[in-house]
Amino acid sequence: MSRDRIPAALAQAEAVELSLQAAKAFQPRSPISAREFFAGRGEQLTTVNDAVAQTGLHVVLFGERGVGKTSLANIIEPLLYVMEKSVAGHDAQPRLVVKVNTNNSDQFDDVWHRAFDEITWEDESATVGFKARPQVQRVTLTQAFGIPKVPGIDDVRRVLSALRRSVFIFDEFDRGSDTMKRSFTDLIKALSDYAIDSTVVVVGVAETVDQLVRDHASIVRAIVQIQLPRMTERELRDILEKASNVLTIEFANDASSLIVRMSQGLPHYTHLIGLHATRQAANRLSRRVEVQDVHASFSQAMQQAIQSIRDKYLQAIHSAHKDALYERVLLACAIASSTVKDALGYFHPSDVLDPLGVVLDRENVTIATFQKHITDFCESSRGPILERSGVSRAYKYRFLDPLLPPFIFMTAMSAGVIDPRVLESYATR
Repeated sequence: MSRDRIPAALAQAEAVELSLQAAKAFQPRSPISAREFFAGRGEQLTTVNDAVAQTGLHVVLFGERGVGKTSLANIIEPLLYVMEKSVAGHDAQPRLVVKVNTNNSDQFDDVWHRAFDEITWEDESATVGFKARPQVQRVTLTQAFGIPKVPGIDDVRRVLSALRRSVFIFDEFDRGSDTMKRSFTDLIKALSDYAIDSTVVVVGVAETVDQLVRDHASIVRAIVQIQLPRMTERELRDILEKASNVLTIEFANDASSLIVRMSQGLPHYTHLIGLHATRQAANRLSRRVEVQDVHASFSQAMQQAIQSIRDKYLQAIHSAHKDALYERVLLACAIASSTVKDALGYFHPSDVLDPLGVVLDRENVTIATFQKHITDFCESSRGPILERSGVSRAYKYRFLDPLLPPFIFMTAMSAGVIDPRVLESYATR
């Protein structure tokens, strides 16, 4: 429906229905699995498709927490089908795609048993007797192939050689044991050496491939490295546009701009704020989300944020002293981290000076004003919530959890600690 035909007003029943349907279009808690709700990442998806199409190539997908790695992994199966159907037409056969999660301290055999048990089919066998009827039983790949209880690298290689055009995706790979990661390195090398037409995709939280795959130098020619950066503003706006098309609503320009800026490149917050801003508009019996709806959504979004994020924030700012500056200094650090143009999110103490002066409404702020606080944020007593890198007198800092700064912004704006226009002015620098 075109924007000029969206009805502005809602009946009460329609408003209730919109609030319910918004939870399907915006999914802050769950990775996106439906193509119609997935936005952006065209370059990375094309790279995955190209890698799968080449025998002997495998994929390592990595990035910081909250950038949408699992959502992208969920889209791989429908992506491959659509891409291959566009080439082969109706003759395209869907690939076998298996996705499993890696658990804490998993070993090599644990994850592969879990993956093989995901592949099942129904087998009919005739029963004995005059009125014999076929007996249907479900068979797993493990049973059919006689896979040993503790499969080794060669066992997995032989199974995959029989599963042509298959794709095995291992999410949260960083949670596995070091021995598991070393075995995966050996497996990928073997699959490449034997030109096995099966693709392994590992997905995990990491800054570099070395943090996910042990001895990665030995398989560098066999893997495609895909770092998933934070989303661009255009990609975050695509999330809002896809949702608005499904829900038959629209976002005012200043409303969508504020959601994008608050999200800091993290789709989790675009979904979270978009959900509650839409519900605020529905409460006004309107299909148009205004900037005041976004402001009003922050308190609810804070309550619905991931519990661990809320706990980390409260631990970091807790103080028995009424005039303690921990809350204000943490806000200034969040502004600094979102303002500086560092690919890994690092900021220097000097970057905190101007934001803290604005937050405190002071002109005489020096590094000594907050040096103790920023040091404390790196200690276990307050999280730690920051990590420090570099050498003395040249330290730089960054947030250990990238989901924290947007939460800090919403908290500060809801409490009236800082004017939204101040954050907007820093966002445009």
